[in-house]
Amino acid sequence: MAVLVLADQTGSEISQPTRSAVAAAGQIDSEVHLLVLGAEGAEAAAKVSGVSKVLKATGPAYEHSLAEPAAALLVSLAHGYTHLLAPASATGKNILPRVAALLDVQILS
Repeated sequence: MAVLVLADQTGSEISQPTRSAVAAAGQIDSEVHLLVLGAEGAEAAAKVSGVSKVLKATGPAYEHSLAEPAAALLVSLAHGYTHLLAPASATGKNILPRVAALLDVQILS
């Protein structure tokens, strides 16, 4: 099974901490999927070294990286992954604790 990384982005640019999270995910499993929230960023995400698949969540709920819809989406995707990772950014620190609570698992940071 693959590892899912939540992308932290500014517009269409994928952040350096996201690239570091992808590199860490690659140490867990060779198949790394990157989840991009919003209409922008999928093209840049596909160019991140180590990413084997890009998932793109579009729609009004995902345009501003709001924690509640993003957490619900990650919970719905979690069954297909061994690990869920996010960069240690405001976005990651806002969303992943919610995901952990909904899945009733411990978060590591």
